[in-house]
Amino acid sequence: MSFNSLIPVPRLREAKNLLVIYPHPDDAELVAGGTIALLTGEGASVTYAAVTEGDMGTFDPSLSREQIGAIRRKEQGEAAAVLGVASIEWLGFHDCFLPNIETLREPMVRVIRKVKPDFVITLDPWLPYEAHPDHRKTGMASVEAAIFAAFPLAYPEHAAEGLTPWQVGGIAMALSVHPNTFINVESTWERKISACLCHKSQFPPDVWNTLYLPYLTVKSAEWGRKVGASAAEAFKVLHPYHMHVMVDAWKM
Repeated sequence: MSFNSLIPVPRLREAKNLLVIYPHPDDAELVAGGTIALLTGEGASVTYAAVTEGDMGTFDPSLSREQIGAIRRKEQGEAAAVLGVASIEWLGFHDCFLPNIETLREPMVRVIRKVKPDFVITLDPWLPYEAHPDHRKTGMASVEAAIFAAFPLAYPEHAAEGLTPWQVGGIAMALSVHPNTFINVESTWERKISACLCHKSQFPPDVWNTLYLPYLTVKSAEWGRKVGASAAEAFKVLHPYHMHVMVDAWKM
């Protein structure tokens, strides 16, 4: 019996109820906008969990944290609407000042138990050279929460809110150096780009046209060649069972 046949890689393409946990407004669209649009277009329900307010995301010293946070909430709502996202759960943490992973994990378990997703999309916390602590902490807390949510003695106080344990069926990590799932997003590429461009505060034309759009285009084409498409998004997809004492998970 092979390791892959023992616990098969879950099929992201078949997700029906998806929770996307990400650190800042714009991250979900950048890393998974095409996949989200594809799934919602086929009837799947997608919920966002925005970990921070994005309230340090400006180079304009005249703006306060409250002002930039309000701008980014509005932009995120517009982008989510473009992709057909059902709702946004705001966890309310401050951009660039996330607490430790143990503190982050509890509200993530709560939102998993509330949404009851078959799949969670987040960022791969093991991305080499990732300097942003919000990305590292969000990814790690998310995968831990996806495991902990199934245990009734993990945060039993949630029962008072009517929230019961929930077993996530798959975890899809974007920005991974070991992707094993490539989603053809040719048909939803323009919607992904339109959703990204809702984040006007983050992507002024000079930044978007000289950095983000070229990188997204080149990388999506590279991933697309894996599945015979002009554009694809890539994920490391694992079952929660893969993510504990299994030394072969990295190469699945």
